[in-house]
Amino acid sequence: MTIPSSLAMNNDLQYLTAVDPQRNIISKFQYLSWGEFTGSAIVMVESGQAWEMLFYQGKIVWSLDRHRPNRQWQKLLRTHVGQEHIGLELLFQAAKHVRSSGDEVRQDPCWQYQGAIALLSLAEITASQLTNILTTAALETIFDLLQYSQSEKLTFRSQPQAFANRPLILLRTEDMLDRAEAMWQEWDSQGLGNISPNKTPAIVHPVQLYRQTTPIIYQNLIQVITGKQTLREIAVAINEDLLLLTRSLTRYIQTGIIESIDLPDLPSPIIETKFAPALPAIVSPPASATILPNKLVMCIDDSPQVCKLMRAIVTEAGHRFISIQDPTQALPRLLENNPDLIFLDLIMPKVNGYEICSQIKRISTLAHIPIVILTGKDGLLDRVRSQANGASEFISKPITRHAINTSLTKYIGTLVRG
Repeated sequence: MTIPSSLAMNNDLQYLTAVDPQRNIISKFQYLSWGEFTGSAIVMVESGQAWEMLFYQGKIVWSLDRHRPNRQWQKLLRTHVGQEHIGLELLFQAAKHVRSSGDEVRQDPCWQYQGAIALLSLAEITASQLTNILTTAALETIFDLLQYSQSEKLTFRSQPQAFANRPLILLRTEDMLDRAEAMWQEWDSQGLGNISPNKTPAIVHPVQLYRQTTPIIYQNLIQVITGKQTLREIAVAINEDLLLLTRSLTRYIQTGIIESIDLPDLPSPIIETKFAPALPAIVSPPASATILPNKLVMCIDDSPQVCKLMRAIVTEAGHRFISIQDPTQALPRLLENNPDLIFLDLIMPKVNGYEICSQIKRISTLAHIPIVILTGKDGLLDRVRSQANGASEFISKPITRHAINTSLTKYIGTLVRG
């Protein structure tokens, strides 16, 4: 089948206009499917919002809400993966490892998808989970377009795009259209046609709400309706069906007790593209100089052998050293001693290094301290996770004197005796 050119397809899409705006949307996506279109399709509405879908031979690769992509993907991850450590930061780091720089990642129209593909290759998420993510994104995109088409004019633009390889996961466009149309019809039939699930409910008249509900219902509502999450995000957070949730709030929205507001998108991660030191490297002084840094190094590792070797290397370099072999005592000991540098084992009983690293970075008096991860698991995912949790550097076990001394010099300097 001959694939229409971008200009020809755009012209054809403009003429595919039905009396029913909903059928108009469906027919335009059907045209892309039947034409085995490969490339991106962008749909814009008069109010300024836009959605983008990428197609490969008429099938959907990914779908994106360009108005709130980060908020969308964070919700998708929580819905279908559910693990706390997999968020936007980890997606960005994973995407960065298949690109040359963080700036190049941000220029990708859907770097979140690239990050998810990288996590799939690392077996951090499954093909089933990614399929569910992409399916939900496609259904929500088509649903949103069907809803907006009832009140606003939509503009379609397509742009052919070459693929180096066939995408790993492809969604049948016809299936997505049928399911999204059914979702919209059910939503509209319940009298919710003018309520967007992308809107954020906010309680503007709490006194009236209290008077019209029981104390228990009131407490539940003020805990759930914080003005910081969209309806879709709330449904995921409380594990409730979106339709049922919205129906339960309809009476309060209609009476003005709850208003629907727009939230800005979540910020994109700004993590550095390399394991850069948290502090600038210290230039070695001349041999004649005498520096007495009196720095304190602490090592959190359950292995006595590692702690013994670390003590020898650190004290030989002229620094003080304290070891912590019980990871549950790490935070109290760190707060008590306030070290200048922390070496942290990644795999320990009871508490893992990721959790400790994240906890350290949440404490204001400790957050500035460089953390060097020690681990026998020298994989890309471990490096990505470590950096996402605030680590400054990553050293593979078995540790060497050279590697430890390099980190000491980089972060706290070296004692030089005159």
